[in-house]
This record gives sequence, structure tokens and C-alpha cells, in this order.
Amino acid sequence: MQPSTRIILFVIDGLRPDALQQAYTPEIDELIARGSFTLRARSVEPSITLPCHVSMFFGVPPTRHGVLDNVWLSPPSPTQSLFEVAHRANLTTAAFYSWEPLRDLAPPGTLDMAYFRRYDSPQGDAEMEIAIAAAEYVARERPALTFVYLGATDEIAHDHGWMSEAYLRAVSRADGIVGLVLRSSRISGNVADTVCLLTADHGGHDFGHSAGEPADLTIPWLVSGPGIRQGHQIASSISIVDTAPTVAHVLGLPIPPQWTGKAVTEILIR
Repeated sequence: MQPSTRIILFVIDGLRPDALQQAYTPEIDELIARGSFTLRARSVEPSITLPCHVSMFFGVPPTRHGVLDNVWLSPPSPTQSLFEVAHRANLTTAAFYSWEPLRDLAPPGTLDMAYFRRYDSPQGDAEMEIAIAAAEYVARERPALTFVYLGATDEIAHDHGWMSEAYLRAVSRADGIVGLVLRSSRISGNVADTVCLLTADHGGHDFGHSAGEPADLTIPWLVSGPGIRQGHQIASSISIVDTAPTVAHVLGLPIPPQWTGKAVTEILIR
């Protein structure tokens, strides 16, 4: 990979892999067909939104970073956020999200763009506003690392149940938002150097996701774009903590020695 490669990291909160097989998700289906993927990646315990995201961005499990619920705590042992690693390499960074505690994924001064719009309801416009803001910024500024978080799927699953009709409709809406951002990237001519990594923080079952059941811990993990193997089902086991090292590797960044996750090089065209 060349250092000029750019990456968009989409995280769809509470996205179960089997939901992609039942919901209408043409954009994600296309990413799978044109990229490398697994529907058996594993999250961490506790499978709660903030601990999962901290594991994803700081490259270590909760036993190392110490965030065990949805309240931020500074990691007890020094470790760097993916945003910090990118910023120190003078790469531009951006984050678009609908759940405010995710602000702590980026230490102060490490984001060039932060856009927060609180999720209000399934009928609200919060996530569409996020999508439009992300699409416009990516097309105009071409940041090296962009994080787009979509949380409505989790909110609706808590209200109606995982794999309910309402939940599957929310997954389809999230797919449309992914498509909006990626189409903007294509139209602006950025597609030639933009990699997309799409995953989830956790899955879920019934009305929750922290019971340690396989449905709570199994997540999709897929990567598509230039330099990525197409139509490839990943054979190696993937953990959510492998996300930051893989993104760093794709961007040509050094991987901090504190990170316990690994760069998934199997996805790369050799």
C-alpha cells in the first residue's frame, strides 16, 4: 500500500452478520463482492458500545484499556488511538457520529474534522445529516482517515429486538447511508485511492447484546478498495482489536508496540 491511500471506516452499531443476509443491503453486498470479508469476526467482552469502540481504535482489549461500560476512563497503561497515530504522521482525520461518548476515541487535537449530531428517533434526520456532512467533507477535503458511525440500528434493536422487521429496516437504511458516502467519493474521483472498511462494535439478540452469547460477539468485518483482494473470504480469525492495526497498515503508518491486535495482511493483493 502507498501512504497516499485513504480509508473510510464505517461502524454500524449492533450489526449482526446474518442481518446482511436478510435485510436489503445492495451497497454492502457490493463491498463484499469486490473485497475481502468475514462474517465471523469477534468483538470483545463486555460487548458494550464504548468498550468495543475503544478496543477497535486503541488496538487492545478491555482488560488492557480498562473501559468496561459506557463511561470513558483513560487507559491505565499508555496506548495510542488510531486517530493519534494518523495525526502524528501528518495525515488528515475526520469523524462523524451520532453518539457523543465516541468523542473520546480521538485525543484532543487529533481530529481535523469532528461532526456530531445526536440521534433522536427513527423518524429523525440525524443520521442523514451525518451522511450528507460526511459525503460532502470526504469529497471536498479528501481526508486520509474518516470514521463514520451509525447508531440507529442499535437503538431500534433495543426497542424492537434484534432481527425484528424494524431492525432489518434500520440495517437497510444504514446500507443506504454507506452508499451515499461512497457514491460521493466516487463522483469526486476519490475512488482510485479510497479503501472502505465496514464493521460493527457488537451484535445482539432479543433486546440486548451484553450476555456473552455468540450472537452478541459475532460481527461482520469487510474491506474493499484498491489493493484489496476481491471476492475473498478471510480464512484467518479476526478480532475487533485487529481493526486499528489493519487501518494503520493500509495507510502506511507504524503500528504502536502497545497494540495487541494484528494487521490482517491476508486481505492485500500481493
